Amino acid sequence: MDKKYYSPLELIKIATQHAYCAEHLLQDNAEIIISGRGVIDTLDPVVSLMYSAFELTLKAYLLHDYKTNNQHKNLVELLVLSSELGLSNQDIRLLKMLSRQYAFRKGIDYELWDDRQQLLVFCVEIIELYERLQELMPLELQKDYLEKR
Repeated sequence: MDKKYYSPLELIKIATQHAYCAEHLLQDNAEIIISGRGVIDTLDPVVSLMYSAFELTLKAYLLHDYKTNNQHKNLVELLVLSSELGLSNQDIRLLKMLSRQYAFRKGIDYELWDDRQQLLVFCVEIIELYERLQELMPLELQKDYLEKR
């Protein structure tokens, strides 16, 4: 079985699909109704999707600009390597909070929020940050995202 590495544009496309799905899950107060199961909270899936979207986007950026494959780096490590993107301190803080919120996959809860509403607001802010990040990408990597908007 052959192993193929994705191009930066392919990574951006996958990342954007994740972000669109997360945005869709935030509709209707981040809840969906499943027949026979009732109301399902979608905030944790939104966090997972957005973590992946940022991770893939930063990997695409590094692969495009530096031709390095950072497949085993986590989001915070990728953020450090991408410092020349010029993200604000607030943006970096949001991404570090996303990384901590995503720790649930390891069975850890950092208890960052007093209530569900705060997490919902955070998820909206993260999606807005993703949209801003697209504008910081090199033009060659923006094309696919802008065509889909």
